[in-house]
Amino acid sequence: MSRREKKKKASGLVRQLTGRTLRFLIIGAGFPYHKSPHLYQWVWVFILLPFLEEDTLSELSGKYGGDLRKLYRILTRHPEAFEKLLRMLAMPLFFGLLDDFGLLGETEQSRRRIRIIFDDTKAEKSGKYMEFIHKLFDNAKDRYIMGYNYVLMLAVSGDTVIPPAFVLWLPAGHPDHRSKNDIACDEIIRLRKACDRRGCDLGEVELTFDSAYHVQKVMNAANAAGFRVISKADGKYKFKFEGELLTPSEIIEKVAERQWKYLEKKHDYQRIRAHHHVYGEVLLVVRRRQLKNKKIIYDVLICNKFFYTAPRIHKCYKRRWKIETYFKYYKQYLSLGKSQFQKIGSVRSHLSCVAMAGIIVALFRRRFPRKISFLRAVKLLRRELWDI
Repeated sequence: MSRREKKKKASGLVRQLTGRTLRFLIIGAGFPYHKSPHLYQWVWVFILLPFLEEDTLSELSGKYGGDLRKLYRILTRHPEAFEKLLRMLAMPLFFGLLDDFGLLGETEQSRRRIRIIFDDTKAEKSGKYMEFIHKLFDNAKDRYIMGYNYVLMLAVSGDTVIPPAFVLWLPAGHPDHRSKNDIACDEIIRLRKACDRRGCDLGEVELTFDSAYHVQKVMNAANAAGFRVISKADGKYKFKFEGELLTPSEIIEKVAERQWKYLEKKHDYQRIRAHHHVYGEVLLVVRRRQLKNKKIIYDVLICNKFFYTAPRIHKCYKRRWKIETYFKYYKQYLSLGKSQFQKIGSVRSHLSCVAMAGIIVALFRRRFPRKISFLRAVKLLRRELWDI
């Protein structure tokens, strides 16, 4: 396939799935399109690269012309434009999910409840001249690695999964350093403002994250936005329970000898109400689980809505695992973690491109006449672009 045919095929696919031309999206995102229109029309390469037969930009430039190497400058210089382009694609889809959810009956709403999930992942790197590469502890590998840490915000409704934000966490030595909790807080506030401008309500949306994000600033932002928050309680925070200020571990110790209720096989629970001095009355679910080695472990889940039952909170928190699945998909099929960019700007732009590729897959799966897997959707998109 020639260079012009490849560009036409890709532009047609973007317009078919998003309903807007690539030129409109590029100009709206803030790229300096007027300086080099022919060059910026190739921005689609970064988004659709996981679906092409070429694996890298170097292979593409060798096949379709060396001037494509100039595209590296776009990655380095315009990370904010890539992030805005991601929001331009993701926000209309999220609002569409909210509108569709409001038209459903109560039974169907319980199956297609919209959930926002926050989590982070690490990617090991081995480059010598990569900016601000730093030492991280990887729990999966149980050792320290040199690499980058990424924070993902995922919107899930049924089989539709959209990544509205994918952000690079930078270490304290970087001038743009923000903690992962600050990143989550900023994304919650940005989403709330976008919904306020459109007149949408987030009161039916669940927000789920693990104990690392259970801090006061994130909880306050989530409560202000109206989310139904379900999280694992951080062990250092104290709650007022039966006249005492207790940490989650002290609450577990206090209720351990009381009557437990059945949750599921080898899972029991106790549902209690407590008070936090910053975000007020909360619902705590103390879980007792028996592992395969017969060891008993305890943890505490927290929810800000009192009409939630303990089994419902337990099931909602288990669905947080969806984000781990999509980390795996993005790493295996969308080239997350395989890049060797040297500049921080390029890494940030690449993350936005991975998220936009994930949106393309989500749109393709949603419009396909039958249910298909993530891998099958990627293969069909590759076939579409290769014109096989």
